[in-house]
Amino acid sequence: LPQARRLLRVNDEIVASLGEGELEGEVRFGAPEDIATLHLPAILGAFARGHPRITLAVTADYTANLLDQLSRGLLDLALIKREPIGPELGVRVWREPLVWVALDAAILETPPLPLIIAPAPDIYRKRALAALQDADIPFRAAFTSPSLAGQMAALRAGLGVGVLPLAMAPRELIVIDEPLPKLADSEIALVTARGATNGPAKLLAQEVLRTLERGSPAL
Repeated sequence: LPQARRLLRVNDEIVASLGEGELEGEVRFGAPEDIATLHLPAILGAFARGHPRITLAVTADYTANLLDQLSRGLLDLALIKREPIGPELGVRVWREPLVWVALDAAILETPPLPLIIAPAPDIYRKRALAALQDADIPFRAAFTSPSLAGQMAALRAGLGVGVLPLAMAPRELIVIDEPLPKLADSEIALVTARGATNGPAKLLAQEVLRTLERGSPAL
C-alpha cells in the first residue's frame, strides 16, 4: 500500500507538470516546532528551489492551534500530532515510539519526578501527565517551555525528565524505561484545508508525503 500511494503521487506530479506548466501562488503551511526543526527544512528548501514561483508561508505552533488556523482558513496544509485514531483526521505520515529521556537516571531517585515539558495544549505533555497519573507516580513541573530548544537545554543541564520521539533523542541523553510507564506512540498526520486540494498546496502535500513516508516504520 505505501508503494502504491507513492506511485499514484508520482503520477499526479507528472500529470500536473505536463498540464499546468509552472505553477505560481502561495502555500500556507503549519507544523509543530519539533517537526519543523528536524524534518522540514530540507523538504521546504528543495520545494522552494523546484517551484520558485510558489511562495511558502510556514507557521510553527501547537497542533491545537494549527487545527484552529486550518478551520479558519488561515492555513492550507499542516502536519499535526494526533492520537492513533485512524484516518479520520488527516493522512497518517508516520508513527514512532515516544520515550522518556534524561541526562542521568539518578534523577528518578528523588521524588517527585521533575518534568521538562511544554505548556498545554501540547500532546506530549498530555501523554506524560496522564501516564504518570495512571501509574501513581508523583511529579512536578521543573521546567516548562514552549520552545524545543529550551526543553533540550534543560534536559542537557540535567534539570529533569522529558518526553521525545525516539528519533529525536540526542546521544548525550539516556532513554529511561522502568519504572516509568510506557507511552503510546507518536503519530503524525498531514491535514489539508477544504479548498486546498489543487495547485500549489497539492504539490507541497505530495512532496511532504513522498519524502517523509520513506522513513515511516508503520505505514
